[in-house]
Amino acid sequence: EILKSGGNAVDAALAMNAVLCVAEPHMTGVGGDCFVMLSVDGSANIKALNGSGKSSQKANASSLRKKNIFMIKPEMPDSITIPGAVSAWCLLHKDYGYMPWKELFEPAIKFARYGIRVHERVALDWSKNVKKLSQDVDTSKLFLKNGSAFQFMDNFKNICLSETLKTIASEGYQGFYNGWVADDMVQKLKSIGGNHTLKDFTNANPEWVKPISGNYRNFKIHECPPNSQGLVVLIILSILEKFDLKNMSKTDYIHIFCEATKIGYSLREQYLADPEYNKLEIDHFLKSKLLDEYASSIDMNKAKTFSHEDFPDHPDTIYLTVRDKNGMTISFINSLFDAFGSGITSFKSGVLFHSRGRAFNTIYGHPNELNPNKRPVHTIIPAMISKDNRLIGSLGVMGGQYQAAGHAYVLSKMIDFGLNPQSALNYPRVFPNENLLDIENSFDKEIIDELKLKGHKINYPVPPIGGGQIILIDDERSILIGASDWRKDGLAIGY
Repeated sequence: EILKSGGNAVDAALAMNAVLCVAEPHMTGVGGDCFVMLSVDGSANIKALNGSGKSSQKANASSLRKKNIFMIKPEMPDSITIPGAVSAWCLLHKDYGYMPWKELFEPAIKFARYGIRVHERVALDWSKNVKKLSQDVDTSKLFLKNGSAFQFMDNFKNICLSETLKTIASEGYQGFYNGWVADDMVQKLKSIGGNHTLKDFTNANPEWVKPISGNYRNFKIHECPPNSQGLVVLIILSILEKFDLKNMSKTDYIHIFCEATKIGYSLREQYLADPEYNKLEIDHFLKSKLLDEYASSIDMNKAKTFSHEDFPDHPDTIYLTVRDKNGMTISFINSLFDAFGSGITSFKSGVLFHSRGRAFNTIYGHPNELNPNKRPVHTIIPAMISKDNRLIGSLGVMGGQYQAAGHAYVLSKMIDFGLNPQSALNYPRVFPNENLLDIENSFDKEIIDELKLKGHKINYPVPPIGGGQIILIDDERSILIGASDWRKDGLAIGY
């Protein structure tokens, strides 16, 4: 409707996202973070927007270590960094929006006040989080119905959030990071032991940054730079490119993919951080012979053991992508990190806080150690694809830490095996997770048995892993090809 009424891709993305903040409150919201990739004119000249918030000025890991706390849990105030999403939306619209800002929030305000029907996947995820939603009185009042989860086709309202959305629509950045909404958030955070201040909120600063890119079989893959984990996608693809994937068995392919993923995530755990602290130099990893050494270390007959930090499960992020009639293309992702984020909601504004700060660690001297005014490592990663300096696609594969592996998997399915976008998204997924290999229940049983022989410890079946959306651009035939993952309640639509 936004596009039909003359809005551009940025306008449409912002309006859709605002509605999803109401419709999918376990995945996204004004209390979360946001990353964007944007082609203003439909070319391969791509911009990236980092809308991830920073820790408070008083945050530090040393105080946690003194209390013998070595892992930041979602319900801790330390897990709540300053929400960066609204600041990113404001900058995105100021620089590239077309329609009046206020109009973009009208549908979301209406849904928040009068209700929106709960969809099937949303209801499933909601049902798994009743205990979490019961811990905070303000959360339980809004997100539980007589102490139970909202169910499929229930009418869910968040009247408090509708007032916050009205304020954002009227006042923009100032309406969220100053005034009554900011006061309400700070008071709530202080009430649970947080050290956040109004100054922390007024310091929220989204940044346009230069995307990073890598080549995969003559295609150029564009990702957001650190503190996003986009670099991990490029590392996994660089390792996969060293193998003749099309001419190996399905089992060997899955094995190689899993081992490459383990390497990429291991490097992430050691080096990735806020760009000011990041030690994972892009050129060093992608242009040196280091990845050759990692690739040659893969044993075709034996799975390596691997462990990573306690990042969240797969479902809790929204992704959307839009291309308008003038070619402007946006790849947009917004997230609360865990399901229903921290599980903590502000008193009056209906803001459910994310838990992005739990991606920090408490290891002294680590680049991703919790420190003041610092962005944590981020899992959310929008992406784009180009070839011969032409933009040919926009995509995202959501799902917690799975996203880097998901990008590589879906891209490989399309590029190596010629699958169309919908088939690539639909294909049964695997993910090496905490020394277990998560496998969806539609996976080939014979391959599972062969993977066991290689030493993979199988976790089968698991709930659907992640989600995803894709737009491919065929300029020669003036056709757009859209695909939306069956694992979520989304769809591909055009006019």
